[in-house]
Amino acid sequence: MLRVGVGLLLGTSGALMFAASWQRWAGACSWGDGDSGPCSVRQDHLYDFVVPTGPWEPVGNAAELAGWSLLVLALAFVALPWALTGRRPGVFSATALVGVVLATAAVGVATLRSGLSGDVVEPFAPYLVGYVWFLVPTVLLGRFAVAARGWALAAAIWLFLATPFIALTSYAIGPYDARPWWEAA
Repeated sequence: MLRVGVGLLLGTSGALMFAASWQRWAGACSWGDGDSGPCSVRQDHLYDFVVPTGPWEPVGNAAELAGWSLLVLALAFVALPWALTGRRPGVFSATALVGVVLATAAVGVATLRSGLSGDVVEPFAPYLVGYVWFLVPTVLLGRFAVAARGWALAAAIWLFLATPFIALTSYAIGPYDARPWWEAA
């Protein structure tokens, strides 16, 4: 039951992030197309919504959807160690997990508030939260992948590949300010 619940939370988070990405890219870029005029304009960091920074131009309700996605993800992270490894985390993993949950929730709240207000809202302690949100999930999910077996191992690897650090150092790079549809991927 725990794995099903965590899977549903992760699926919901992913669907919300895809919907947010749809808000930004669907009217300007078809999937796989990054060369059209409107698509080139939409690639500007001005339209980034995970996490909005100034200057920022909201597109639809992308930031609101992304904020909800991150909040659901933070909730999923709470039970993730048990779902992936079948046991409670050790002291180091539990400490890192608390940091990841709090940082993801802080980024989610800031993104949601930015979307609701139409202005950039920074998370609490933006540098600390930003570094924890950007780096620690990669290490934590790598640790869970080592301890996981079977389908849980496959899930841990896919989650590892979806972390902000991996995204921004691999599939989000290219000759773009922001690669079209990268948030959805």
